[in-house]
Amino acid sequence: MKAIVAGSYAPPTEGHLDIIRRAAVMFDEVVVAVLSQQAKQYLFPPEVRKEMLEKATAGLKNVKVISDTCTLVEVVKRENADVIVRGLRNGEDLNFEMQMAQANRLIGNVETLFLPCRPEYSLISSTIVRDCAAHGMPIEQMVPAEIADTIYAAFGQRCDAGKREQ
Repeated sequence: MKAIVAGSYAPPTEGHLDIIRRAAVMFDEVVVAVLSQQAKQYLFPPEVRKEMLEKATAGLKNVKVISDTCTLVEVVKRENADVIVRGLRNGEDLNFEMQMAQANRLIGNVETLFLPCRPEYSLISSTIVRDCAAHGMPIEQMVPAEIADTIYAAFGQRCDAGKREQ
């Protein structure tokens, strides 16, 4: 079976990677789809978000990363995937994701599998990572080590910004 794990990944967090790793164990193939919405502005262009995810998933042999501006249903059809996998941090995520799952089922006849995040990742979001990095605060425990320097650099921070003495 083939699964799509989609998101904006702006930037990717350890929570995102946890869902991707777990999906990679459950499915024969996993396509990580970096999606962009025209109405949103992103710190990183899609190709940079894709590169960060490729670095972070390099050790997962059944995972490939793509970037797309189409709808998720269109990506699922084009990739010939069987299911969408979505991570949930809390009840607010569940309410939003249930609406999206219903829409994807109605317009694309595709099912969604929800994976609750691990408790240690439940409060991490891309927004928090961006805010911390913008102020030179530590992000190393929130994002994959392979991409922390890229995130700091986007804010003009030194690559060792988060590695301060305690």
